[in-house]
Amino acid sequence: MSPINFEEDAVTNLKQDELEDIASLLQRQLKAELDVELAENELKNKKEQFRKLSEEIIPARMTELGMTSTEMSDGSKVEVVEYIQARIPVRDEEKKAKCHQWLEQNGLGDLLKNEVTMNFGRGEDQQAKQLEETIRNMGYIPQVKVSVPWNTLEAALVKWHQDGNNVPDDLFQWHVGQRTKITRQKKKN
Repeated sequence: MSPINFEEDAVTNLKQDELEDIASLLQRQLKAELDVELAENELKNKKEQFRKLSEEIIPARMTELGMTSTEMSDGSKVEVVEYIQARIPVRDEEKKAKCHQWLEQNGLGDLLKNEVTMNFGRGEDQQAKQLEETIRNMGYIPQVKVSVPWNTLEAALVKWHQDGNNVPDDLFQWHVGQRTKITRQKKKN
């Protein structure tokens, strides 16, 4: 008995129109993939245009004209508001440690989250279940990670800043800027 080659048998048993149908479907997939890539690039460009208008061009022009707020013809309210972004540098371990130390020393240590993870291989299910009790006795070395969720850090440092305290910008990735906020007029039914 000869071995079965499903792939070869399938190709030889297909009719020309069936092969053309598959080729057409594959071309459609390639076009759809390209369309998605183009749409993602267009969205990225639109987001950058929006950011520039909201955070640079309009606030600068309104400041130049001595304006902090205005109302549009449709009744929407426009104001220039302060925004703050704060991050802990993730690629610089020394700065990250100094940021954690600063948070601890300034009463914000509860922002720090400790994460301990272990990797087990196939067949080590029992060891994983016993981990809580026997982690050190089993000879595994846990990976320990201390982090602060970016949104928690940002909220805490915004409050810290608003309370008149200084945030060390030599440690944190810290940016204070302005952006326009448009509150649309609610449509009446």
